[in-house]
Amino acid sequence: MVNAALILLTALASIPTGTALGGIVGQPDTAQVRPAAPEQDVIYQRERFVYPTDNRRNPFQSLLELEDAGPQFDDLDLAGVIFGGSAGSVATLIDRATAKRYRIRRGDVIGSARVIEIRPDAVVFQVTEFGVTRSETLRIRKEEEEQA
Repeated sequence: MVNAALILLTALASIPTGTALGGIVGQPDTAQVRPAAPEQDVIYQRERFVYPTDNRRNPFQSLLELEDAGPQFDDLDLAGVIFGGSAGSVATLIDRATAKRYRIRRGDVIGSARVIEIRPDAVVFQVTEFGVTRSETLRIRKEEEEQA
């Protein structure tokens, strides 16, 4: 009886993997064989990101690029104000670094600053630098202050 069990185990060990035991020994199981998938062309699509400006800084633009950033707020001086009128108030700023003049109205953006309010003797700005927003006021300098 031990010899019969040993012969049966030897016979089972010689059966290749993946063959059906119910059918003819050595034939592959047809349920496990899958036909090869036909080759298909792979299509790559490029994803585009568009960032709505809405007067916000583009997060994909480098902070080191200052070419069209405008003047630095600390370099601006208020030269004069034309207050009132049907077209609204207009202020003139001078960039000390380049000696360039800017005429601004309420809502205009110059560099990193937005004009919030124009008063007869001052202009109130909302300055945003590196994600931090603060309120700044430029006043017309008197001649005594300029000479001192």
